[in-house]
Amino acid sequence: MKSNKLSLNDEELLNVFKTSYISYDDIKWLKNKRWFKRFLKLYSKELKKMNKNEPQINLKKEDKKHEEIEILDFTQSINIPSKEIIEILDFTKTLDIKNVQDVLNVSGNVKRRVKFEKKLIKMIIVICFIIIFVIALVIISWLLENNRTSKTMNSINDIAKYKNIPVTTHIDEELYSKYQKMNMLDVNINDLLELNGDTKGWIKVNGTNINYPFVKAENNEYYLKHSFDKTFNKKGWVFLDYRNDIDNLSKNSILYAHGLTNNQMFGSIRMVLNESWYRNENNGTIMISTINQNQLWQIFSIYTIEPESYYITTNFSNNEEFDKFILEIKSRSIHDFNIDVSCDDKVLTLSSCYDKVKRMVVHAKLIHAQPK
Repeated sequence: MKSNKLSLNDEELLNVFKTSYISYDDIKWLKNKRWFKRFLKLYSKELKKMNKNEPQINLKKEDKKHEEIEILDFTQSINIPSKEIIEILDFTKTLDIKNVQDVLNVSGNVKRRVKFEKKLIKMIIVICFIIIFVIALVIISWLLENNRTSKTMNSINDIAKYKNIPVTTHIDEELYSKYQKMNMLDVNINDLLELNGDTKGWIKVNGTNINYPFVKAENNEYYLKHSFDKTFNKKGWVFLDYRNDIDNLSKNSILYAHGLTNNQMFGSIRMVLNESWYRNENNGTIMISTINQNQLWQIFSIYTIEPESYYITTNFSNNEEFDKFILEIKSRSIHDFNIDVSCDDKVLTLSSCYDKVKRMVVHAKLIHAQPK
């Protein structure tokens, strides 16, 4: 190879490769620019460690013209500036390399390191693809369940004949005069029973999106992961505590549902915590329609709390125990509704998840039940 065919820069590059003992075989398997640069940097680092504080004695390397041309062609083909390579390896011209085998060992170590890094990156890429795939499946499943829930609700609305009716029986005017002219919700539950024999009634909470039929199973687990049509659905449905009878009320009747972020089921129940909600006179009431009667409930306590069994107690051994229960759940409320509740009242509790830790709780008392 005649030097006049090469630039001074190319000659310097080849000289650096010769003195660093990097062969064409060392670099040709690297395939691309990134790994070639990585190899050079690791190789340089290893040589520096091996030859730290050594005198400057250079070994001669036998010239292999064809290999030099291949190395030059390779470096040019992957578009790494010669200056960059020279800066990385130029120090090798001053190293004391007493044994060529030492350099071969360094080269072998670096190759193994690069191979490990390649495998590691491939593994990370595969893991990332798996994570993306799983997330995509979760999102698709979430969208499909939302869609199924919406379709189920649409089919219910097509069948259910619900309407607003006036209060026709007497309400104590001194205490509840503002409710005397309020409409109540009336739903033909018999039509819904044909769709699902577990149907027990319909609930509507003013000022929220809660407007659903509710069901009851033999336990409090089934409808956590089943829709109204009894198909598996992680969105679940609104359901009555299996210990309760909505037409023969316990001291405390509980309705549960998931607090979904898209506001389905009891998702919108979080709205009651907003001051604009609980100070609005049009809110604060819950309407329930069952097969035998229509009920009107008045909210008196709203709060969030970590999971516990106390607020979902359904029956009490005596009035004193129930009075204590009422005082406790009223004291938890973030807002004083200034509503009297006594041991003669019936309580309705709505329970839902507020976040991953806390529960969202709403308590109301029965102010009117009107037979159908």
